[in-house]
Parts: sequence; C-alpha cells; structure tokens
Amino acid sequence: MISVIVPVYNAQERLSACLDSLLNQTLSNDLYEIILLNDGSKDQSADICREYAKKYSNIVFIDKENEGVSKTRNFGIRMAKGDYIVFVDNDDQIEPDYLATHYHAIKDSDFDLVISGYKRMKYNGEVIHQELLKDTEWSKYIIMAPWARIYRKSFLIDNHITFFDYGIGEDVVFNLKVLSKTDKIKIIFYSGYQWMYNEESVSNTSQRGLKETVDIRVLLEEILKWNKHPNQYLTYFIERYYIWYLLFSGRSSDKATFINYYCQVKEFLKANALVSDISPMSPKISGESLFNRMIVLLFQLTERLHLMKVFAYLYCKG
Repeated sequence: MISVIVPVYNAQERLSACLDSLLNQTLSNDLYEIILLNDGSKDQSADICREYAKKYSNIVFIDKENEGVSKTRNFGIRMAKGDYIVFVDNDDQIEPDYLATHYHAIKDSDFDLVISGYKRMKYNGEVIHQELLKDTEWSKYIIMAPWARIYRKSFLIDNHITFFDYGIGEDVVFNLKVLSKTDKIKIIFYSGYQWMYNEESVSNTSQRGLKETVDIRVLLEEILKWNKHPNQYLTYFIERYYIWYLLFSGRSSDKATFINYYCQVKEFLKANALVSDISPMSPKISGESLFNRMIVLLFQLTERLHLMKVFAYLYCKG
C-alpha cells in the first residue's frame, strides 16, 4: 500500500485538478491512500478536501493549524498507513500510470528509494522542460524535490529522517539525509510527475531576495551534520546549490547585500573544506544539463577573474 501525502495551503484554484489526477490512476484504489493535510488555509481549500474525502473512501482529510510545509509533511509521514510514501504538491499533477510505475519498481525489492524524472509544465498543457534521469551516481543529486520518487516508509522511520523546518531547502536536507543512509536506490527512466509552473507558489515568492532571516549556511550546517565526510558528488552539489541560490534569490537584492552574502558563504565553504574538485564539464556528472553546467562554469569564471562586484552591479535589481 502507498500513502500519498499532500500538504494543502491556499490551493483552491488548482487543488481539484491535482486530486483528480491522484484518483485517476491505473493502480487499484485499494492499494493507496491519499492523505490531505490542510495547513491552515485561508481560502476554500479545506472545503474542497472535505468534499473529496466524503466521496472517495481512500482519501483521508485532516484539518490542522498552520505550521508550514516541513512540519506538515512530517505529520503526514507519522499518519501514513502505507508501506511506501509518495509526496505530491497541491498544485501539481501526476500521470495515470505514476503510482503504478513507482509501486512496481519498489515492491518485491530491497530498495529504500526509487527516483524518476518529471515534466515542468504550464497549466495550458505546454511542456517547458522534461527531466529524464540516467542510471548514474550523479542522477541521485539532480532532483532534490520530495516528489518524483517513492520511499520505503520503514526506512524513513528507522533512520529518523524528517524534513528540516527552515525557510529554504527543507526538501534538499531531507533527500540528502536519505542519500547519507542508504545506497539501495533505483533510478527509472520515466517522467510522470507534472511540476506545474506557478509564478505565485510559495517557493517562487518566499525565496526572492537575500534576507537576514534566511541564511543558507544554516542549511549547509544541517547537511553536514548528516554528512560529516562529504563525497565528491555532494561537494559539487553544494557548490552548484549555493550558486543557484545566489542567482535566484540575489536577483531581487541590492549589490552590497549580494556581495556580502557571497563572501560569507565562500568563507563558510572554505572553513569546512567544501571545495569541489569536479569540473562542471566533467563526465562524472553525467546527466547534468548543458545549461546547468554552463551556469556553474560561468559563475566560477567570474570568480577567478575577480569580477563578482561587476557582476553584482549588472545583475542585481536592488
């Protein structure tokens, strides 16, 4: 049995499409439950969840106070009755064979985790990007969202793996904890998760701008607690991640804040010997897109030419 955990927060516009996709599965509905966790929504999301729960016997609805997505997902893990855990975001959708594909990949095996790809989509059905993973070591690090994968529940419970309750990167910490505790991982060439592009989503709005209340070093410290001796892939992932974070969040920042934040992160990486020896163009990161490789490469080149202040002046909108 699979437990599909869906944190719900102010999702009334897209929630029904998400739930319809969860119900329209080729996997028999007696093999999975859908746990809807309303995290203190202020719109009609709770009413929508309640109506679906009345209509479908495999839907469990829980109305709770607002605690954030990390605590909500952790609560869902504790409530889950299934042998396996699947996470779905309340504004995304899954294809009809999604649950069956993951279920058949993990059942009758000793895998603790099965990872697949995804489609980045607009609500009009347009596919912006498709990520199909190759069976390589680096592929374990390409997607750090909790979706597009299935977890063995007993593995999560036995290893006390929970979501880190912080303003950024709760999913990154969660999945890096998983990677630190098992190598029983299967990668499948499949992309049935539809990650819908929502400009107003929590992740797209909360991470804009570099804020004193959100420090990426707190995130990195939590990662190092579980990975005291980072391997070369994790070290490269951390470098790639901080570059992405600076570019995404720093775009809305001013030049001085961007440079100050950059210097603090670099000092942290140096102090913790987190200097990657993998080149962005290395075959070791097989499966990485050319676009991602070039972003890291150009950022590194900017550093080596001591042009970071010039870059910040041109890049930051202030």
